[in-house]
Amino acid sequence: MFGFFRKLINKKNEDSPEYRLDFAQRISNKKIKYLSERVTDIETGDVLDTIIGKDGYFHINQDNELVVYCDGKDKFRAYIPNLKAYEFLSLEGVVMESFDLVQKRDRQIIAYYKYWRN
Repeated sequence: MFGFFRKLINKKNEDSPEYRLDFAQRISNKKIKYLSERVTDIETGDVLDTIIGKDGYFHINQDNELVVYCDGKDKFRAYIPNLKAYEFLSLEGVVMESFDLVQKRDRQIIAYYKYWRN
């Protein structure tokens, strides 16, 4: 019973490399239904979501990178200690922000899980 209260009091530091590695390991077994990229239009300020992949999965490689594969290609690759990731409140997917090692720029990627009720 006290363990429950201890978890409420001792909130995890989301900026720590340990938390980010733990989070990446937790989502690495999930399959992806859709992968989209969120981009803000500079001229109008509109936020655009574009589907960039379907039917994929997450993978952690030996270089401590989270890799997102869709359509048989690397769509997103980020060094885990630099990755900011947040799951939806519904647990249907995850939003990831980091420098992408595939396209060599900062990106915001949204992955929708295929089977999200685990």
